[in-house]
Amino acid sequence: MAFFRKPILDKERTRALENFRDSASQTLVRLEKKAKQGVEKALYARMRQNVLNTPIYFYPKKSLKEKIFFRHGRVFASVVKGEHVNAIKIFQKGGRHFVVKSDYINMPAGHVFDESKLTVEGIFTLAHEYAHFPKKNLGRFAAEKKISYEQAEELFADILSAKLAVEMGYPKKNILKHFKGRELVYGRIPFKKLIWN
Repeated sequence: MAFFRKPILDKERTRALENFRDSASQTLVRLEKKAKQGVEKALYARMRQNVLNTPIYFYPKKSLKEKIFFRHGRVFASVVKGEHVNAIKIFQKGGRHFVVKSDYINMPAGHVFDESKLTVEGIFTLAHEYAHFPKKNLGRFAAEKKISYEQAEELFADILSAKLAVEMGYPKKNILKHFKGRELVYGRIPFKKLIWN
């Protein structure tokens, strides 16, 4: 009887999510004020816009996608715990064209919530998804580091989310534990050095 299932976002979960968003927004204001460069200030300001304005859709599972694959004789597993979707659709009605842009985050509720509280892992993943947005000069950075644009985007999302988590008071060792294995995504970039600077 799925029809009578408990809703994913009840009052307690909604309150916990709103509290996190308020805290993240205030923390990003502090980070923006502390930033020494205009580019860094702009990154925190844009991330704050995402925190305040990007809708989140929750699904009743622990991950969005799971995949096992083989490459070069080795077995790899990939688990997607969140995704930030930027979609553009073009509609035609008669002789007119309409462009509709949508921007939202998909998250598995089982990863984000433990009963009515947010999990630490869920908070880190939410922060990572809030850090996905177009970034000026990202292509140049990717070329300098000899990584793809997508790898650079993931690296910056990890850096910004880690800086937010540190500023919010989460211990660095917990943050590093969350990002363990991410070097497979963006190569041998000195991730720790980029986070703590």
